[in-house]
Amino acid sequence: MQVIVVGGGIAGISAALALADSPNVEKVVLLEARKHLGGRVSSVKDPVTGMELDNCQHACFRVYTRFLQLLGRVNAQSSVRLQQRTNLPFIQTNSGVSASLRDGRLSPPNHMLGSVLKFPFLSLKDKMAMKKAVKVLQKLTEAQRMDLDDIPFDEWLRNNGQTERAIERFWGFFVLAALNLPIEEASTSVCILLFKRGLFGSADAFDAGAFTNHLSAAIDEPIQRSLKDAGVEIWLNAKVNQLLWKDGECVGVQRGEEKMLADNVVLATPQHITAKLLNPKMPIKADNTETDHTTANKVDTATPLPSAVPFAALEVAERLNCLDYRAIIGIHALYEGIRIPENVFFYRILDEPLIQMIFNRNSELSAQVIVPNTQWLSVPISGADSFLKMTDEVLQAEFEKIIDKLWENNNEAELKRFFVVRSKLATFAPTPGSSKMRPSSGEVGSGITLAGDYTDHGWPSTMEGATRSGLLAAAHILEMNWNQDENWPNWPTPPKRGDERWGIWDCK
Repeated sequence: MQVIVVGGGIAGISAALALADSPNVEKVVLLEARKHLGGRVSSVKDPVTGMELDNCQHACFRVYTRFLQLLGRVNAQSSVRLQQRTNLPFIQTNSGVSASLRDGRLSPPNHMLGSVLKFPFLSLKDKMAMKKAVKVLQKLTEAQRMDLDDIPFDEWLRNNGQTERAIERFWGFFVLAALNLPIEEASTSVCILLFKRGLFGSADAFDAGAFTNHLSAAIDEPIQRSLKDAGVEIWLNAKVNQLLWKDGECVGVQRGEEKMLADNVVLATPQHITAKLLNPKMPIKADNTETDHTTANKVDTATPLPSAVPFAALEVAERLNCLDYRAIIGIHALYEGIRIPENVFFYRILDEPLIQMIFNRNSELSAQVIVPNTQWLSVPISGADSFLKMTDEVLQAEFEKIIDKLWENNNEAELKRFFVVRSKLATFAPTPGSSKMRPSSGEVGSGITLAGDYTDHGWPSTMEGATRSGLLAAAHILEMNWNQDENWPNWPTPPKRGDERWGIWDCK
């Protein structure tokens, strides 16, 4: 069997490696339109300093079991440091009060109860109502959870007695950070999965993980090595113009004048590009303008629609065109000297719509990567669509205002570089009603398989969701009866606390 994987993001990488590991697959070719792998999990070069900076601050969690398996498969354990105890710190700008949510000795879902009871930003009334909501969502079956897909999560929370303060300061933060959209725009079914699997799942599920290098070094380099060692043929700067069809079956792809045939094609491209490849005549809803400092995939819109395209492909393309994206802004501030205390690793900034979190990248990076006498601060702005037109100068003023409120400037640290990356089509948006639009891996028809954060794996647009989609695509091609909540066979198991093969992020 010969397989072509179109798209070298996390989904395409996962599919290509899983297929190449199978003795039933003779050849795997991975085509990526950009000059690097990793897709939206990648770095960009700052034209001023020449430094490689992440397109946005990325973090993983121990609940990202399939993604951590992927890192283990490519021998990239040293690329991530993981907390050995969940520690999610919050701080309020006006008061300077800080507190953390931590796991304790109780078993899930009550393992964070001790820190929640001490959490100063919620009242006892807020907390008692939250406890009742947790009991309700824990009892929901999968069928009942999916039945809530059409309901915005803030509406479900209010119907279950949640206060406005708890919605804003607790529930809303986790939804915005994990799903990249405001709580009033998020599907209840996906939000409940987030809390059941994550915060209220196993005791270590929300142990945070940080990358020890910029993303291209942490992800692209070890993955390229492993793909080549597995026999995968990697083509970079290789844009696919159209799919090749014969008698309703996909038989390959076309790049310019070159036709490449295969027994199966995996489309691991973003949803609007997948829709356009399935139906070249479709006017896509997404604005495919290139994001600042990045290169977006392009599709030839003049390609005629082949007569052999099956109805299933056209129908899936229509559904994909109904799905939305949400934007992310990544801010990087490079200081000469130490601007914030070195023991600060990250904070959730309460009651701030723009500067939502601050990460001290120095606490994450390996020692050999840190530039001497330089502190790298990173700010991810989630659900950033309404902020995209803000100038760098306005963003910088807002950033410095928050920094100055929280940590008085001792005049020993000087801001040397302020760099902004805007990604308009950053993530798939799991809005109310979107689940019915998400296609399964094999829904298009014979010879073609879908992979991507938008597919019907149930997870939001995360590195974990992308990995699961790639493995589900591989399982479909290999005709495996694989449960995505089980480990991918013959790959390293995800790390437990204390696993000496993985680095420790010492967030005390």
